Amino acid sequence: MIQNFWYDAQLRSYLLQFVAIFQGLQVQTGKGECNEAQFMTVPCVIGNKDRVVAALHAGNTDNRVFSLPTMSVYMTGLQLSPERRKVQAYVDQRVTMRTGGVFPDDLTVVKRVMPVPYNMTLELSIYASNTQQMHQILEQILVLFNPDIQIQKNDAPFDWTKITKVELTDISNEENYPSSQDKRMIVWTLSFEMPIYLSVPMGVKDDLVRKVVIQIASLGTMVVNEVDENGELTPFGDPLATIEINTRPPEGPVPDEPAQLP
Repeated sequence: MIQNFWYDAQLRSYLLQFVAIFQGLQVQTGKGECNEAQFMTVPCVIGNKDRVVAALHAGNTDNRVFSLPTMSVYMTGLQLSPERRKVQAYVDQRVTMRTGGVFPDDLTVVKRVMPVPYNMTLELSIYASNTQQMHQILEQILVLFNPDIQIQKNDAPFDWTKITKVELTDISNEENYPSSQDKRMIVWTLSFEMPIYLSVPMGVKDDLVRKVVIQIASLGTMVVNEVDENGELTPFGDPLATIEINTRPPEGPVPDEPAQLP
């Protein structure tokens, strides 16, 4: 039973890093007065394809500027990845000290439990009004994935799941043939798969052994008692009883052979 609320925005972090791959992509829209090339940045939003298409058909308003070309990202599913699953009871422990801390007072123990592996599937939908713009966008994206690229979701030093990869798995297209009032729209959809891990909170504890106290004394002064048959305490004996081993030969002649029996 889940008793304590906990949320670390891990899925959101993976999704934002995926969107960051396509940020800043540009297309050439024409040439200016001095015959220099003019470019526009293609925006990338997070949203379902149906909602984005509806917004594009609705046109621009004072509160919403949505025009072609544009891109949208949507997470389509999560699947367990049992082949990447490790021993669940495994706990990794690391000793760390904060920046500027004092040794050994500021030492802490970080305990990490094995995360749960999943495969995240995502779709990138590209919307354009003409084939030239669509080809410019596709060529800039497709050369990145050969067949995958690595991304990093954060800079946390103890997050062992921060680096993953994004792999392009499928490409499809559709073209909307508009009615008299709708404008033409070309839509290409790129499918991706990203292996991820969902981690439970790390435990940070101050249970590091910083000092070991050992009492060293002369055992010759130690008194050990025992209870006798009358219930009285009696000395248990000399705790440091020594046994002297006499290595000197016995006095008198030593026979060369054992004495013969009569």
